[in-house]
Amino acid sequence: MGSSRYLCSDLVTLKRASGPCVVNLEEISEMLAVFEAEGPFDVREQLCIECEGAPFHGFVSTVEKHEFGWRIEMELSPLTPWSPERFRPRHLLDVTALPKLE
Repeated sequence: MGSSRYLCSDLVTLKRASGPCVVNLEEISEMLAVFEAEGPFDVREQLCIECEGAPFHGFVSTVEKHEFGWRIEMELSPLTPWSPERFRPRHLLDVTALPKLE
């Protein structure tokens, strides 16, 4: 599956210094995870996503507030890159595999 970005949807536990919280994982790639959260995060905050026992460590690279909550981009550590063999979200879509509209 390489380093393409995939659309996905799955609830995952996010560990942070202030304690664990559940977030919705929206996109994933080898080195990036994007999720929606109910509260804000700090840029450069260290995080760990627990996905069915597979930990993915990294830090917050981007935070965007919108009317329904917060969109958080997390840069994954090179020591814990994502792969579908380590964790496959319940809903995973490779948009590059979709037929192109003419």
